[in-house]
Amino acid sequence: MSADGWRLGPGDRDQPAGRVLAVVLDGYLATFLAHEPGVRADEDPEELHDARVAVRRARSLLAAGRRVYPAEERELLGALLRWMAGVTSPVRDLDVLRADLPGLVARTSPELSDGVEPLYAALDAERSTARAALLAALDGERYPVLVRRWRALGNVYRLGGGEPGPDAARPAGSVADDLVWRAFRRARRAGKVAMATDDRNAWHDLRKALKRYRYVVNAVAPMYPKGTFGPVQRRLADLQDTLGRLQDHHVQASMIERAGVATGGRAALAAGALADALHRDAEVAHGHCREAWAHFDRPTVRRGLREAVGR
Repeated sequence: MSADGWRLGPGDRDQPAGRVLAVVLDGYLATFLAHEPGVRADEDPEELHDARVAVRRARSLLAAGRRVYPAEERELLGALLRWMAGVTSPVRDLDVLRADLPGLVARTSPELSDGVEPLYAALDAERSTARAALLAALDGERYPVLVRRWRALGNVYRLGGGEPGPDAARPAGSVADDLVWRAFRRARRAGKVAMATDDRNAWHDLRKALKRYRYVVNAVAPMYPKGTFGPVQRRLADLQDTLGRLQDHHVQASMIERAGVATGGRAALAAGALADALHRDAEVAHGHCREAWAHFDRPTVRRGLREAVGR
């Protein structure tokens, strides 16, 4: 039994895709609910991170499996998962920033140290507000609807209760081949666009496309021989880490600047120095992103993946 509460294997390739994708989606719900007590307790920030990963995986699977799940139920659950991602994002972003701040502060002038503590206090206050909003969401009326809809689409026998998509009765192995290949091609298209520009949004789109690809692979990999996706995933790890740092630098600079403006005084000066350091880091990360993409987008990688999914 996996950490997500489900077990698949190569023998499941002949199962109907609707049944297999329902099992996977239900496993993500089990993971999400297992971390809910930790999210509420707020003792370990990784609890929220793991819950968010379950949400992201479910969203990616719904998007990839649009021809498998019932359309109306899929769209409704997708909207609810998007809402949950938005509710949890501010707390997680602030947790990551708080962990990175000591290293950033160490790079700034000691003369600005008297502005750092007010900045910390402002960020902590912002997190308290964001966490209160998160708890209110978990205790609100929409949250039980999310869980109920998620559970319904994870029901192997009902598949949400609506008319299944056209691929629901197809063999899961064939559908999985299609999902992996489409996700990979989408990521390559996003990569070509990003490499042709310095636009931040294009690189963020590439990051999202690669995440979707990775989550699709994670969902269906147990139906393939062990190690099938290893070469692609190893090259992908460095690229995703680099793209993640690029995004974090931009998000953190924005949060620090906002907190500095709200606090004023020496905190604003300290915030300016910290944000400037983050912007410089972003420039370095951007260059690394180009190198990492070139390392990832190689003919040998494409050829190996093409053979794995029968293309």
